[in-house]
Amino acid sequence: MTRYSKEARRAARQPHDSVLELLDASGFTPSDARLVDVSALGVSFTSTRVFAKGEPIRARLRLLGAGVLEIKGTVVRIKERERGALYAVKFDSVRGKRP
Repeated sequence: MTRYSKEARRAARQPHDSVLELLDASGFTPSDARLVDVSALGVSFTSTRVFAKGEPIRARLRLLGAGVLEIKGTVVRIKERERGALYAVKFDSVRGKRP
């Protein structure tokens, strides 16, 4: 019998506790979110702002060793929390050096 890990991920996640700047269409930062982790395929973050599954996201984040990344992605998973929600976003494009 084969056992599978609950955390069978396509890309390793690196935990981060920094600000994720969510951008609107004009490039302004209407709200910030707290970055939880990042991988080569996407990010997860917490926010009190409400997003829908499938919603496009534009954001900017700063990672040590990679500098500033500007990302476009899609919300692929939502986990409700007591204060806000945890969102998982799959990258559609990344400008800058990937993690």
